[in-house]
Amino acid sequence: MSVLTAATAAAAMALTGCAGNSGGADAATTTAASVKLPAGALVKGGQITYCSDISAPPLTYYDAAQKPVGAEVELGDALAAALGVRANWANTSFNGIIPALQAKQCDAIISQLYIKPEREKVVDFVPYMYASNTLVVAEKNAKAIKGAEDLCGRKAAGQTGTTVVQYLTGQSEKCAAAGKPKIDIRQFTKDSDALQQLRIGLVDAYGTTLETAAYVLKQQPGAFSLVGEPFNRIKVGAATRKDDTSLHDALTQALAAVRKSGAYDTILKKWNLAGDDIAN
Repeated sequence: MSVLTAATAAAAMALTGCAGNSGGADAATTTAASVKLPAGALVKGGQITYCSDISAPPLTYYDAAQKPVGAEVELGDALAAALGVRANWANTSFNGIIPALQAKQCDAIISQLYIKPEREKVVDFVPYMYASNTLVVAEKNAKAIKGAEDLCGRKAAGQTGTTVVQYLTGQSEKCAAAGKPKIDIRQFTKDSDALQQLRIGLVDAYGTTLETAAYVLKQQPGAFSLVGEPFNRIKVGAATRKDDTSLHDALTQALAAVRKSGAYDTILKKWNLAGDDIAN
C-alpha cells in the first residue's frame, strides 16, 4: 500500500537484491556506543548487516543519490551506533527475507516485519514500532472531521479488500445505529487511486496505512492532515536467528539506549510516525 514516486520506484526496482551502505544516522538521531557486543555476534566484525526490502517509503527507500533513507534506516543506524558498529543495508526481496537471514546473508531484518505467531516460530523479534491504519483528510477540513465518527453522511475512500474498508464499514454501521446517514464508502483496486479521490476533492477522507499517510504528508506538506487515533495496530520488530540470542539481547539493549537518548522519538516525529511509537 506504499505510495511511491516514479523515481523512487525505479530506483528500488533497479537496486533490488543489491547491498547498500547507509551513510550513518542523521545527526539528530546518532547514539553513542553503549552496548557491548559479544565476540563473534556479527557475520562480519565492525558492521551489522540488515536485510531490508528498500522500497517502502517513508520506512526504507533510496534517495536521489541511491542512498538508503527512511525512518527504519535511521533507527537501524542508531541501533548500530549504540552497538559501536557501522550499519550495512542489504536490499533483499521481502518474500525471501527470512531465508536470507537464516542463510546468514545478514545479521538481522529491519523491514516492517509484522510480528505474527507463524514468524515467531522461526525467528526472534525485538519489537520497535507499530504498523497501523489512519484516516487522511484535506488540511482545510481537519477541524470539521476529527475522526471516523464525523464521517457519517460523508464520502470516504479506501483500497478494496483492506482492513481500512472493513473499519469504515463498521463505522458506517455505527452511524446507522445512531440514526445518522451511513458513510458513502468508495473502494478502489489501488491505494493510490483512493488517495487521488481525496486529492481532487471527490471524497472527504481517505483511509490507508499510517506509514503511507506519513509519506504523503511529507511529499505534500500543508495539503493533508491525519485525524483520529491509529487503528488496526500490529507490532513490527527486528528479526534475528533463533540461535543468535546474544545479538537479540544486544539489540534489545540498544533499542532501550536509543529510546533513552531521545533519538527514537526524534526519528518518529521527523517522519510523521509518532502514532506508531511502541510505547503507546
